[in-house]
Amino acid sequence: MSQLLNETEVKRLIQLKGEVRGVVFKTDFEYILNREGEDGLEKLENKFQEIGHPIKYREMKALAFYPIGLRVISLLAIKDIFGFSDEEIKKIGEAAPKLSLVIKLFTKYFLSITLTARQAPSMWGKHYRAGKLVVVEINEKEKRIILSLEDFNLHPLLCKYLEGYFSTVVKMAVGKPTNSQEIKCSFSGGESHEYLVSW
Repeated sequence: MSQLLNETEVKRLIQLKGEVRGVVFKTDFEYILNREGEDGLEKLENKFQEIGHPIKYREMKALAFYPIGLRVISLLAIKDIFGFSDEEIKKIGEAAPKLSLVIKLFTKYFLSITLTARQAPSMWGKHYRAGKLVVVEINEKEKRIILSLEDFNLHPLLCKYLEGYFSTVVKMAVGKPTNSQEIKCSFSGGESHEYLVSW
């Protein structure tokens, strides 16, 4: 077992409280299938079997809830097997909203960033039964939004993933290129995770 997914870490992750919808695994599946092909997918699923927590991406239901620790295990296994950098994990996050029907419909019908941002905490709750998303600031004049994610201390790898994720959601809402940066992190002494997304 790799350093990223040692027995102690896997046990810790599985015991985390909370759930996540299966759509997050579907987006991992699509990304790896497009980038690494069927062979890459097989390597990944073999890894899950090896650590005793099999994830069969094709069998997961997009709207069903699964243990939140599996969300981290999926990303850690991807990083481990394919040698992905944190920036590549961010790219998986960037790709994820484009593959989610819920997010696509959400950003299509809320036609301003202000309306989208106001609904963001509710949308978070529809995907994750863990953590709380708070909109700290919406500044259309200065073209930025700050989001705070509270009580969501699963693993630092998710920080990069969510940088990409929030960047794309805002991009879909404003129709312009965006830049996302985590400006506070609970793994570095912050009270929560804060993301600044600008366009």
